[in-house]
Amino acid sequence: MKVLAGIYQPDSGKVLIEGQDAQITSPLAARRYGVSIVNQELALFPQLSIAANIFVNREETRGRWVLDKRSMRRETEAVLEQMGVWLDPGRKVSTLPVGEKQIVEIARTIQQNSQIIIMDEPNSALNANESERLFELLRRLRDQGITIIYVSHRLEEVFSISDRISVIRDGQYQGTWKIPETTIPEIISVMIGRSLEEAFPERSETFDDAPVMLSTEGLATAHGLEGIDFSVRAGEIVGFAGLEGSGIDEIFDVLFGLETPTGGTIHYHSGTDRPKTPFDAIRKGLGMVPANRRDEGLMLPWSIRRNTSLAVLDRLLLALGVIDRTGERELADDYVRRLNVATDSIDKRVVNLSGGNQQKVVLAKWLATGPTVLILNDPTRGVDVGAKAEIYQLCDELARGGLALLFTSSEVEEIVGVCDRILVLYRGRVIKELPAVKPTRRR
Repeated sequence: MKVLAGIYQPDSGKVLIEGQDAQITSPLAARRYGVSIVNQELALFPQLSIAANIFVNREETRGRWVLDKRSMRRETEAVLEQMGVWLDPGRKVSTLPVGEKQIVEIARTIQQNSQIIIMDEPNSALNANESERLFELLRRLRDQGITIIYVSHRLEEVFSISDRISVIRDGQYQGTWKIPETTIPEIISVMIGRSLEEAFPERSETFDDAPVMLSTEGLATAHGLEGIDFSVRAGEIVGFAGLEGSGIDEIFDVLFGLETPTGGTIHYHSGTDRPKTPFDAIRKGLGMVPANRRDEGLMLPWSIRRNTSLAVLDRLLLALGVIDRTGERELADDYVRRLNVATDSIDKRVVNLSGGNQQKVVLAKWLATGPTVLILNDPTRGVDVGAKAEIYQLCDELARGGLALLFTSSEVEEIVGVCDRILVLYRGRVIKELPAVKPTRRR
């Protein structure tokens, strides 16, 4: 993607556009060739209007200094109408939901007369309705003759909207298939080098005499939780399944001290005093991998080393409050090795890592605290299939080591494949508890 967008230069080979050798030496050159990229992390100015974002760095003027806002508004309306979208060009981007922000990004590429649009995980933060709206838009653009290069790890949507699918693994091209000529399991096996069944590790049975590490009774909040009762034992992985807004996020926030309950009790293996803050939760032995790693889990400009040690700096202090840099480096080196983080240095900035490796750094940060209960909120969101398999294996290893895990995912297959039992939530209540049936189980 970065070579096609002019961010990286190839060491060898060629890029051909309409059969001609294209010298894409910069993002500006890519634009001249009609190539645009819509990144996973949206590059918008929230305090500017939709029209201003679409024309950023290409503002139209009357004379030399006066912005021609009327012309930019008129052209913004035209491009949105072409896309079949109705938004007020004067509306501030900060007031838009994520799905409409994505539309603004796409509108900007179309207004630039892009003929090739590269989309990197465009719906990783969208709900089902927003995703379907995006897919309808992409089909409409395709029918208008625009080429879409769609990069995603969610294979159901790839099969839904694509004509052909190409697979790259470890920097090597694996092949291209027409959608009617292949299946999702076949593509997954090419992506990870083994079958899908082998991606989920076989789980040992959880013994009933294992100590209960966390439980709740009658947990309730002002935001809709009502009468939540559950427990998790040492060595057990308990899954939470439900639609967006079912209450799973609220449960995790209460457990980690981010939200105050209005009723009920929380029992920890060390007592019943609920955590008042995340710092208190960490002291009680909890860690939480958030759903949004870039905004809530990482300091992106910082190095792997600094992110890994962030939650345990109080344990790395020498006299006069000086940080033990040797101990910090040893800690980071240990987790980079244990979690197989692909990097040439622990001083590499996290923003320059792939999504899967960023997620491993988040996991390293919380494992470094030595938790007894680890909350995993959609830990495989926006990571490739190979990294997903590594995270599944890590969950199994942590549970076998005696850690209690609370797990949820936007992909139901993951909850079934990873967990020992599953709590199904609907409108803030647990409506069912199910065993996670596996193809085979062993003691």
